[in-house]
Amino acid sequence: MTKMSKSIVEIVKKENVKVVPVNIEDVKINGFWGKILERNRKISIPLLYKLFIKNKTIENFEIEAKIKEGEKTGRLATDSDLYKWMEAVSWDLQNDWNEKNIKLLEDLIELIGKAQKKSGYLNTAPSIKKEFENLKYSHELYCGGHLIQAAIAHYRSTVKENFLNIAIKWADLICKKFGKGKIEKTDGHPEVEMALVELYRATKKEKYLKLAKFFLEIENPEYCGLPNIPILKFKQLFGHAVRMMYLCCGATDYYIETGEKKYLKVLENLWEDLVERKIYITGGIGSRYEGEAIGLPYELPNLRAYCESCASVAGMMWGFRMFLIKGESKYFDIFEQILYNSFLASISFDGKKYFYKNPLSSKGEHQRRQWYDCTCCPPNIQRFISSLPGYFYSIGNDGVYVNLYDTSTAELNLNNKKVKIEQKTNYPWEGKVLINVESDEEIDLYLRIPKWSEKTKIKIGEKVYNPESGKYFKLKIKGKTDIEIDFNIKPDFYSGNPEIESVRNCISIKRGPVVYCLESFDNPKINLFNSILWEQKIKEKFEDIFGGIITLNGEILTSYEKLPLYEKTKKFKINYKEEKFKAIPYFSWANRGKSKMNIWFLKK
Repeated sequence: MTKMSKSIVEIVKKENVKVVPVNIEDVKINGFWGKILERNRKISIPLLYKLFIKNKTIENFEIEAKIKEGEKTGRLATDSDLYKWMEAVSWDLQNDWNEKNIKLLEDLIELIGKAQKKSGYLNTAPSIKKEFENLKYSHELYCGGHLIQAAIAHYRSTVKENFLNIAIKWADLICKKFGKGKIEKTDGHPEVEMALVELYRATKKEKYLKLAKFFLEIENPEYCGLPNIPILKFKQLFGHAVRMMYLCCGATDYYIETGEKKYLKVLENLWEDLVERKIYITGGIGSRYEGEAIGLPYELPNLRAYCESCASVAGMMWGFRMFLIKGESKYFDIFEQILYNSFLASISFDGKKYFYKNPLSSKGEHQRRQWYDCTCCPPNIQRFISSLPGYFYSIGNDGVYVNLYDTSTAELNLNNKKVKIEQKTNYPWEGKVLINVESDEEIDLYLRIPKWSEKTKIKIGEKVYNPESGKYFKLKIKGKTDIEIDFNIKPDFYSGNPEIESVRNCISIKRGPVVYCLESFDNPKINLFNSILWEQKIKEKFEDIFGGIITLNGEILTSYEKLPLYEKTKKFKINYKEEKFKAIPYFSWANRGKSKMNIWFLKK
């Protein structure tokens, strides 16, 4: 088998993309995200494995393999949780080679192999009595998709084929079982589509790509609001947010490897629908509790926002794939919006607890938990953190794209030219980024200028540039070059489209990529649901909490006055008083016990 790259995805048909990913191991992050990567490795990943043992996730495989006797437990998609965790461990081996984790993976792979039937079928759910009989609900293909992705991550990180061979055996079974004139159905939860495209990339076997096309173009089972039409007929995003995002990922991967223009046209329309009408300021996706679904255009309630953590992961995965095709900054602007807000809020500061849903306001009932009966989010968060270095840079035909900023080092290969890049920065708290680039031959360097940074300055020696925001800025680089970037990180006030009922006549605060909130823990005298905020000079303060953050301080008008539910306008008068407020990054809320929280406030 041809040795693969060590990147998150591997592009075969490079003529259909603008850029390609870099190997995860080629980028070492030491700053803001470096601490989170280390926490993920030392705390989050080991703790979740212990919880898998405690909740009999692994025992299911032992019973299936006839190593143990007993009754299997767990929901239909439990197998996928373990596979995602194994993917997290596999990607992290590129960040920190760990013999203990390698041995742990080897033991699990051996167990999974023993649990697999001779036919290739693999699933431990006790409620499945007949293979592929109830695809609308069974998650059999969904679990198999995560099996493939975990196996590929393991192969790319270790070059060992034992896990990949298990995945191939499973994929060969579904190639025999599904297709025209065979089982003409697909899973109620999309995921297998992008996994099959990735398996095609790994093996170069066209049958996996063809099966992905079959699943993409057959009618979906109507489930959780996802309509029973193929993606090529979608005019807008709706239905279960995670399923929709995974389906878009699969379709994007399929376009990349085939160049079928009808796919790209649909995907561009769906992306526009997301960013123009259906995404929260935090980057959260999915506005309805019912069906964990994407709602109507501008249906973005705050208190009842669902914003499943898995949807944040899937949204970034899709945005990254669209970026590979187009090479445009707007995709990483959304990626960063999700990354620093809805995604980062999904896990507690100590790395031990998780949100399943991520509302934009809370009456105090929300708290992260270590374990859920549906444990899809924790390992999904972990696998994404482990793979994050692979998103920082991309390689184009003519240069290197800098997508994200943090203290880090990278050694990249650009058309057999070695390029070294070192970043020094306190991003996202400070806007200054010092970049040192080393390249023996002349290359182009593309620096992403975030949409929020309207007055960025770039200095190289005596030269000063004022790049346009929301685009990549191109520089010619040769030899050793020192670049100083000053992003305009400061508190800014944001308004929402007036068609968003929940934020009409309201404002919120962002500082650089970070959305801020008020939490009752810091603001006991403020009624977070009846307060008036105005554009003012905000004081910034560094505080040594949550690893060190910038808090924002200002004034707000608030009222605890008891009011009737409705009253004639001329009688409806509220007495407000001025109070000082402290705002913290949204991602850090609910780390000090239950508390009320809000992002949007009435505008004065």
